[in-house]
Amino acid sequence: MKEDKAYALRKTLSIVTIILIIATAGLILVASQVKTITLNYYGEKTTIKTLSQTVSGFIIQNKIYVGNDTNISPSKDSLITDGMEIKVSSNKEYAKFNFEEELSNGSTVVAKVEEVVESIPYEEQKVDNSLITRGVVRVAQEGKEGEKITKYIVKTSGKDEILRTEIASSVVSEATPRVIEVGTMLNTTTSRSSMITASSNEIVTDSGFRQYNIGLPVEQQKYAYNLCQQYGIQYELFLAIMYKESGFNSGAVGGGNSYGLCQIHVSNHSMLSARLGVTNFFDPYDNMTAGAYLLSHYFSLARARETDVASVEAYALNAYNMGEGAYYNSCYSQGILHRSYSNTVRAIRDRIINNGGL
Repeated sequence: MKEDKAYALRKTLSIVTIILIIATAGLILVASQVKTITLNYYGEKTTIKTLSQTVSGFIIQNKIYVGNDTNISPSKDSLITDGMEIKVSSNKEYAKFNFEEELSNGSTVVAKVEEVVESIPYEEQKVDNSLITRGVVRVAQEGKEGEKITKYIVKTSGKDEILRTEIASSVVSEATPRVIEVGTMLNTTTSRSSMITASSNEIVTDSGFRQYNIGLPVEQQKYAYNLCQQYGIQYELFLAIMYKESGFNSGAVGGGNSYGLCQIHVSNHSMLSARLGVTNFFDPYDNMTAGAYLLSHYFSLARARETDVASVEAYALNAYNMGEGAYYNSCYSQGILHRSYSNTVRAIRDRIINNGGL
């Protein structure tokens, strides 16, 4: 009887031992199948342990929302390896939100598709016209905005909009460009004043034009502005030069045989007439055409000598006042960059800008 009990005990212990061995082996096998991966979910990285064999299984196991616009790397059918990074992303921000799930769960977050009619701004095109006097610009075609319908995913929480992302857009009508004709004709027989009427629509400027309270008619201010745009010089600086030189008096005559608004010296007349077609240096438009051309020339020379804005302006202004050769030899080469003339013109320019005039 005692032997039977001992036999039964040994048998039970043997079975338990076998079970423990099998369980341990199973745990070892399971542990060997566990892999540590990094989930990169829209830039947020998390370390996760998984028994899943494929990326698809991992996504299902971890209940990761995947929409039509979701990108998964590596692909869903890829085998998972230890240390792998699984990246979930999209080029559309709203892709990571499962809106249907949020709504079905009674969430306070509300998502909807919103259609918005939006305007397409028109561009401005400038074209040369050899039949129009140089310096005059005209509107050949008015611009017209286009129209498009844009669809957005809009997500709100209470009264706050927390997400707005464009998902599609369609053009209803294309924008029509505004076409500006820029005159290039050099007229050698007629002054520009006789070619330009007093109509406020004759000289057109872009949106950067500002009319100042100065002794220069608005049409002449517009003409000066367009010249400055053409030659790449500051409009207000050009106005300051005319005020310094002539006080905006187109009939002014300087003691050194200089004439008009910009006081164009007689030594430059023949050259300017040949290059620009100017014929009357008392004509305000002819005179400004010549003055802007000369100033842009002196700025080009100044940029070859100096780099900072203040120094370039000083060199160009003083060269305009004295002539580049005289200024360079008697001042600049002697270490004199700034003079009373350049300081005064720049001060006038600042007054015009700050006060809206003089």
